[in-house]
Amino acid sequence: MDELRLLEAEYKELLDEQRFIGAELDYSVAERHIRFLQQLSEVGNSGITLFDMNKREHIFTSYNFSNLFGFDLDAAEQSGTSYFNSRVHPADLIDLSKTGNMLLRYMYRMPADERKNYKLINEYRILNNEGKYIRVIEQHQALELDDQGNIWLAIGVIDLSPDQGEFHGVKYQLLNFVTGELVCPAPAADKSVCLTPREREILHLIRDGFLSKEISDRLSISVHTVNTHRQRILEKLNAGNSMEAVNYAARLGLLF
Repeated sequence: MDELRLLEAEYKELLDEQRFIGAELDYSVAERHIRFLQQLSEVGNSGITLFDMNKREHIFTSYNFSNLFGFDLDAAEQSGTSYFNSRVHPADLIDLSKTGNMLLRYMYRMPADERKNYKLINEYRILNNEGKYIRVIEQHQALELDDQGNIWLAIGVIDLSPDQGEFHGVKYQLLNFVTGELVCPAPAADKSVCLTPREREILHLIRDGFLSKEISDRLSISVHTVNTHRQRILEKLNAGNSMEAVNYAARLGLLF
């Protein structure tokens, strides 16, 4: 069994850990969300999906996936998740599967009342209607829980990344958008993008135009320490320079 199939099997096992009572799920709630998401997709330039963890299928896919990304909506409706996966670059699909499984394990461990506070932000490649891979930024979050605290409905929002330059692999961030905290659910050996509070503080100052010496004076640390943090920020964000790092972090919602 290849790596992707192992990851898919692991994902199914993780889904099985949630036990839904179908009769207790109020699908009028899902219908209200769908009506709102339809309206939102009509005025926005984002592809939007709503995934039902009980049915294990997308119960809503916005029509603009066709003109934004060249998706075949009939095929998407018939094949569901497998069609969406077929559009992802094969190398990126493995990394995304690992990240998704890791996130589910992390969410299962936290108190149920906190599960709607987190947003997973991925950047990866998908195939467009011209047969070319383009970079997109996708945001996932739990939208509704059932009465037992299981994650029931999850929303996905996909946008074309403004950075279509050289690709350096899948990037992801897990953000608590209530507190602004960037969370690191991955093992230390994982090459995940995860900035420390000090690195985020320095990135804020870089965004505001402060030079290394000025940051050094402001934070009462040496210029060498500032430059070390700057280098680590570039490495973690796969950025070529400080402004690229600032712009990428801003797109991910990490700079408030």
